[in-house]
Amino acid sequence: MQHKKIVVMAFLFFLTLAVSQKPWYQGNLKGINDLAFELNIKGIKDDVWQKRVMSYVKLMLLEQDIQILDSLIPKMVLDINIIDSRVDEVSSFLVQLCIYGYSISEEEYYKSLANSKITKNFMTTKLFSYEVVGQTDSEKLYKDIEKNINSSLNSFLNQWYNDNPKKQF
Repeated sequence: MQHKKIVVMAFLFFLTLAVSQKPWYQGNLKGINDLAFELNIKGIKDDVWQKRVMSYVKLMLLEQDIQILDSLIPKMVLDINIIDSRVDEVSSFLVQLCIYGYSISEEEYYKSLANSKITKNFMTTKLFSYEVVGQTDSEKLYKDIEKNINSSLNSFLNQWYNDNPKKQF
């Protein structure tokens, strides 16, 4: 009896994996060629480092032919929250990279089709998100945050290339 339960559980587990959904963000970045960019750093006041991070992100996007525009949407927002503890040995940080875009509810979409007019009920939604929470000592804080910014941007660019495969050529 116990053996049958294990077999049934294993079968259900593999069946769940076989029919599970694709990642929620897969396909969301299709057609995005240009972005607005916003950098938010909380917890420290270091204008030189902030300009360095801003320049790095813009350069990394420009290397991939993603233009930075002053438009509103789609928008890349890089939030960095830092708790720099010079007293304790450990400092903490959160690096969050999000891409925002316009969307519309399904109900409003079908209403606009029936009325033959474009709806004004657009919502801003998150198309892509990548977050890293970390801890390090104060001396390596900037270096570790920069590594995680790089990791976040690489994750975004990998997904962007998956959704826009022709951009690789």
